[in-house]
Amino acid sequence: MLLRRSLRRAISAMILLAALLSLSLRPAAAKRVDAASLSYRPDQVVVQIDPLSAASIDDINSTHGTSTLEALGGGGKIYLLKIPAGQNPLTTAEDLGADLRLDFAEPNFIGRAPEANPFRIKGFGGFDPAPFFTQYAPALLDLGRAHAHSTGAGALVAVLDTGVQPDHAALGGSVVAGYDFVDNDALPADELGNVDSDGNGLADEAAGHGTHVAGIVHLVAPGAQIMPLRVLDSDGFGDIFALARAIDYAASHGARVINMSLGTPERSDLLDDVIRTATLRGATVVAAAGNLSGSAEQYPAASQCALAVTSTSPSDVKSDFGNYGGWVNFAAPGEEIYSAYLGGGHAIGSGTSMATPFVAGQAALLYSLAPALNARTVGLLIGGTAHNLDALNPAYGGKLGDGRVDIGASVAALVGGPISASGRGRISNSCIAQ
Repeated sequence: MLLRRSLRRAISAMILLAALLSLSLRPAAAKRVDAASLSYRPDQVVVQIDPLSAASIDDINSTHGTSTLEALGGGGKIYLLKIPAGQNPLTTAEDLGADLRLDFAEPNFIGRAPEANPFRIKGFGGFDPAPFFTQYAPALLDLGRAHAHSTGAGALVAVLDTGVQPDHAALGGSVVAGYDFVDNDALPADELGNVDSDGNGLADEAAGHGTHVAGIVHLVAPGAQIMPLRVLDSDGFGDIFALARAIDYAASHGARVINMSLGTPERSDLLDDVIRTATLRGATVVAAAGNLSGSAEQYPAASQCALAVTSTSPSDVKSDFGNYGGWVNFAAPGEEIYSAYLGGGHAIGSGTSMATPFVAGQAALLYSLAPALNARTVGLLIGGTAHNLDALNPAYGGKLGDGRVDIGASVAALVGGPISASGRGRISNSCIAQ
């Protein structure tokens, strides 16, 4: 029997997409949407034809009454299909999963950002750039020591998010051309769109998130280039097929680091496949562990070929919102982070979304020094120099990965060698080209 993976799991009513922040709140007239309807696109499924099968997508469509909306690049025989009217994507995916010609079938998941709560996790920081450099994180992570050896020159970091404001002064001209996978155009700007995708009366709850994340990458790796790939609308919604397209685009356009400050509690075969392919092509994928203060795995962070990052306080205590577990690789500062925001100003944000780009920037510094590194050696460098947090977090012993990253120490270890072979930063050998 051919090897295949069919969808055999429950679907959560809501899927979390990232730690998002916004300062623009305005009422909307849209009717509140039932949460269950937000779990997946109502008329779409994603399938992959088994590589051992001679079937074409036309054969699949003929059998199941589906039609092809789009093919994913990269030669993996992955397709976004439109299902017949009146069918449920979950049950249709189950039916398709029983077809031995397919490797997997799943709904085109969508979701929402938990950190759009305007009362808990954000604040406007004004237009003063000084706190961007003098806040606690650069000293805690020993950026001065790191920058004595590397600023990230020559490394390309893809930021998959709400887009980026390309002319923001805090980004220092580091933004290069990218793509908008929401509107399908070449203008991946982070901007207000008067969007209230969930009908909760709050528009643009995620606007500015991508710019904030990009600012943190630039703080760590000011010499690196940042490629904005827009996969979330300004209210924080997106789907996994758009995310998969962006991952494929990033890897095929030379990104050495892919930052995804977003996530879902639902494991996706599609994301697992495209992330593995991206690492095989030379990228390191870094993703947010999520803000549920729980141990349930979040994806893509928990994917076999990704590095999962949770959040800690200035005193190296796990953030009250930060997820934890044996699937987490590292921790990084994620509380009250001052970074770029829309309109040329700055915002203060908290979340694993803010912790993740510190590690993405760290990877860029390492690639800049040694372009021949792969995701496994990058993970080992980061993990082998991290500070174990078990003593400071006895309730989370062994659940915060290798600990809080030390960017200066990792760069110094690469310069001085040798690279440690220990730590949870190690990703599977199946993710690395042999």
